[in-house]
Amino acid sequence: MRYLSFILILLLLQSCDQSSTITFSGTIDGAEDGSKVYFQNVNENNQPFDIDTLEIRDGKFSFEIDKQKQTQVGLLNFRNLNTTLIFFYKNDNIAANFDLNNLYESTFKGGKDNDLFNEFKNELLKFNKRKTELQNEMAEARQAMSNNDLVRLQTEAALISNEEQVFKKEFVDNNINSLLALMLLNEMIAKKEVTYNELEILLEKRDKNNVENVFSRLIEVNKQLLKGAEVGNQAPDFSGPTPDGDTLSLKDAMGKITLIDFWASWCRPCRVENPNVVRVHNQYKDKGFNIISVSLDRPNQRAQWLKAIEDDKMDWYHVSNLKYWDDPIAREYGVRSIPATFIIDENGKIVAKNLRGPALGQKVAELLTE
Repeated sequence: MRYLSFILILLLLQSCDQSSTITFSGTIDGAEDGSKVYFQNVNENNQPFDIDTLEIRDGKFSFEIDKQKQTQVGLLNFRNLNTTLIFFYKNDNIAANFDLNNLYESTFKGGKDNDLFNEFKNELLKFNKRKTELQNEMAEARQAMSNNDLVRLQTEAALISNEEQVFKKEFVDNNINSLLALMLLNEMIAKKEVTYNELEILLEKRDKNNVENVFSRLIEVNKQLLKGAEVGNQAPDFSGPTPDGDTLSLKDAMGKITLIDFWASWCRPCRVENPNVVRVHNQYKDKGFNIISVSLDRPNQRAQWLKAIEDDKMDWYHVSNLKYWDDPIAREYGVRSIPATFIIDENGKIVAKNLRGPALGQKVAELLTE
């Protein structure tokens, strides 16, 4: 009988192990009975689509998900709150407690991928806290019209941004075989936070048996975006209308060192940075430092563009197609936010980008003395 009981226990354990689903259980204190949460996946274009509709009862909901051979990304969409949260699933049950007042800080427990995501998210929250505090200080400096403080704070903001990018690259490097790292890498490609050469080095470290997922395929498609205006590459040539109505090309505006400056009269950060650019230009223009500014002003803002040039004393080359974000030069350079700057040498090679505050003057001085 003991032998028979042992066999029955083994069979019972095997049947449990052979379950084809995992359970996701969620607790949302304060949620109204009958309110809904939507379980979603992403398609090959990284677009979400609904899999299941979940109804909350007594502050709880639960649903089953098929086990997977490889880690998958799932989404919980709180449609009435306009919020979507990411989690990862494979073959471990998942549990989460949600705070309706702070959904983004929710954590998902179950599986090493969710543990990794929680660690990553906690670090990002620290960066966001520092950036928020700095933005508040900048707002106070603007109100006090303290330009020196603004320049200092802008430099600090640039340093935090650089620190965050370094953290992301190191995270991807250390976790390249995780789905989270591939998601993050795809996002960094879209934001031009990684160069083509850096991307190739990171991808070489992947397990070659772990490339069949939507984000690996997206990376292969999107990495072509990085072959353009990146440090080490040749700056794409361009031409555009000047304030006088003539046409000026990049080649015609080049000096020993040239700054390509994307800005607009309506862009407050650009206007705050302009006095610093003016100082650098005045200091080094006689040593071969040229600037060509490309304005992303709107079609009906020609007068504002010209007035901003005069008011900010931007005594250098200017072009603008007055096409806002549809500007063809900005598109060719992959510019998605301004100010954006590219420094090129006398051969047209991009040697630096997006330097502001003291970092700009330091780099120009360094390049002119080489």
